[in-house]
Amino acid sequence: MKKFAIKLITYLAAIAVFDVLLCAIIDPFNVMHTEHIRDNGVQPNNNYIKMSYILHHPDRFDSFVFGSSRVGNIHVENIPDVRCYNMTCSQGTPKEHLDNIRTLISAGIVPKKLFIGLDSLSYTMDPARHYTQPIRSPYEYLAENRLEFVKLYFDPAMVIDAVVEVTKGHTPTEGYAERYYRYGWDTDYGYETSYDFDHASPSMGGNYRLEETLAEIRDLVRLCQEHGVELIVFTNPMYSITYRASLEKNYLEFLEELARITPYYNFSGYNAVTTDCANYIDSSHYTAEVGDMLIDCMCRQARYEELYQDGFGVYVTEDTVDGLMAILRSQSP
Repeated sequence: MKKFAIKLITYLAAIAVFDVLLCAIIDPFNVMHTEHIRDNGVQPNNNYIKMSYILHHPDRFDSFVFGSSRVGNIHVENIPDVRCYNMTCSQGTPKEHLDNIRTLISAGIVPKKLFIGLDSLSYTMDPARHYTQPIRSPYEYLAENRLEFVKLYFDPAMVIDAVVEVTKGHTPTEGYAERYYRYGWDTDYGYETSYDFDHASPSMGGNYRLEETLAEIRDLVRLCQEHGVELIVFTNPMYSITYRASLEKNYLEFLEELARITPYYNFSGYNAVTTDCANYIDSSHYTAEVGDMLIDCMCRQARYEELYQDGFGVYVTEDTVDGLMAILRSQSP
């Protein structure tokens, strides 16, 4: 009986070691390869990887773009006078940006400039839901709850399923890792989408936490003021059908309240950019070319006259927000 127990324990230990090695080596979400990311066809946990990377290389960048995946095609190398990195992460919320920025500042990484991209997703997504999602669980949660990290990523069934279901037929992108660590953005210029815009659906979160989100933005603004960080807030130019759905979720109220907290550049509304599917990869993400237009407006004070009349690129303050509201309320889809 004793020999059997020893054999059983040895067998179970061998299985456990094999499972751990399997998860660590395959690591579909790249959380155990934060310095050596692989393009394996699975969306990486950008929040965890990018925060780990920046904390290990504190002098590499002096400015950052934060936002959900909608800021993912902003080419930060085109932002003048800074060494900027794109911290875009899937469904990133102001609460997660606030936590990330607090962590950076606590580690002595005080940004020169912070660009924060917001829209209706910012307050219709509950950040707590991300804790149990391998591609979205935030850095701070995983760093403070190592047991949860183990439970989330050392699951052989999940690893095998991710590899089998997601990586089928995937062709790695040349220069993926270099681009990831150098810039952080998602897609390059001239991206050809296969998205069916004729049957597009709005891209919205399933929650509603407007007041909580505004409070988190207030805390973020206060944090930047305390540490002398130049904060540049902007709204993402949502594709028209997503913008229309956002209006039903009190998006204009969000914009009004946001102006009472901080000035921002507005790119929301119906205009020649947001009503043309050629400017989008899908109903949620705009192209790198549009991202350059945002940079031009925010950093070079460019004005696209026809678009400007529709509110695109307008700098909004508490004193001028009524003018923007008049423009947006007068528009028709």
